[in-house]
Amino acid sequence: MQSVIRVTYVLPSATYFPDCRLTLRKYFGNVKPAAMMISAGLSDPWMRIEIKVIARHKTGT
Repeated sequence: MQSVIRVTYVLPSATYFPDCRLTLRKYFGNVKPAAMMISAGLSDPWMRIEIKVIARHKTGT
């Protein structure tokens, strides 16, 4: 998770974000990537979240 620099969350309703935030804290800890939350319809009504993550690839040189 240290390599993550940007995250976009798509939720069917902004009311889901407080629950989402608890899970984010669990996995990201002190990592604070740039983030954006969007409220929009998802392709399947059973879906509750879509996450897009961008991470930096660090080379050994």
